[in-house]
Amino acid sequence: MNDNSGTSKVRKRRVIYIPGYDLRRPETVFSQLTEELAHFLRLRSVSGSFSGLRPGAGSGGSSVDWTGEIAWPEGVVTTRFSLLGWRDLSKRDFRRPLWAVIAGAVRTFVLFAMAGGYSERLRANWMNGLFFLYPMLAVLVFLVASIVPALLFPFILPGTGPVHAALSVAAGLAWMISLYQVTRLLERWTYVWYLIHDWCSIGRLARNEDPQMAARIAEFAERIIGMATECESDEEFVLVAHSSGTFVLLYTLREVLKRVPDFGEAQGRFTVLTMGSAFAYAGGFGAQRGFGAAVASLAQARHLDWTDVYAPHDILCCGKTTPVATYAPWLARHVQEPRRFSVRVPDRMTAELYRHLRFRFFKLHFCYFLASERADLFDFYRLTLGPLPVARQLRRWEKSLP
Repeated sequence: MNDNSGTSKVRKRRVIYIPGYDLRRPETVFSQLTEELAHFLRLRSVSGSFSGLRPGAGSGGSSVDWTGEIAWPEGVVTTRFSLLGWRDLSKRDFRRPLWAVIAGAVRTFVLFAMAGGYSERLRANWMNGLFFLYPMLAVLVFLVASIVPALLFPFILPGTGPVHAALSVAAGLAWMISLYQVTRLLERWTYVWYLIHDWCSIGRLARNEDPQMAARIAEFAERIIGMATECESDEEFVLVAHSSGTFVLLYTLREVLKRVPDFGEAQGRFTVLTMGSAFAYAGGFGAQRGFGAAVASLAQARHLDWTDVYAPHDILCCGKTTPVATYAPWLARHVQEPRRFSVRVPDRMTAELYRHLRFRFFKLHFCYFLASERADLFDFYRLTLGPLPVARQLRRWEKSLP
């Protein structure tokens, strides 16, 4: 399309989606999207469907493509979706030995604290700040619970000499391994090790210490450029990211703009949507190593329309962070912050569903993909499969808020 913020209706759309630090198989993600699409179709009394999944190009075998279609009174809208995955790099972290995980976690949390990340988060959003402290405190509790009993074994076990010392060490290691296995059994409720690996992954990327992730970002950039080049003249182009995928998208767009400074100009304007942003996770290690430049590159891109939607009830989200003022302050007087507004979680879902999700923080973090009960509030399916240009639809929702 020549201008996706205009008044013309959309018939074709291309949506590129970068997920967060998600261990789920793409088929599982797609299944949940399909269920919510069915709910959306019932709510809006329209017909439509998703096609089956197709393996996407790229490294890691984590990317997939599919097509969606909805028949609106204004006409049929067809959207081509591409999920650019990095699940294989997340799974890589879980193959590290326990000692390396613990050492990496301690280093990560110390570096984040030294950079002022914890104090900034607690000051900006205390609930989000407490969530930032959760994995650090979990590691501390695990270490205390592992080491203190192990120190008592030499006094509890009978005997003396080298055999007694070896037996005490073996008992201590057995205790730590047993405790670790217990925490793994509790993982589905605590998410402790998932968060620890996530934090280490973020820290390595933020400090330019993950060449594999850097290579994947460069690959994403080339694929996005290729997809944009192949985009049909009447096809709207949209870039979407969620959670940790939001800063991956920013790093990717920095690479895109290095290669194609006028990216989006030929098509008129591209829309960028970040949902449940995790900017403060990467930015908390210091913006000077590249994250600030990534924010600046997107904020200054004339042909990219950036919107950041957040949910105040989503404590995993850094939605109250103003990315330009926080991570590229030298630009704050010269460019605008992205369009930002709340998805108003309680109003988008039934009271029963909200009560169920209210304190299930990890499930609530995916609220952006739930079909909205109200048509005047943010809805991922109306946005990506609706007849209005995405930027125009986002402005409508923004204006509907008090």
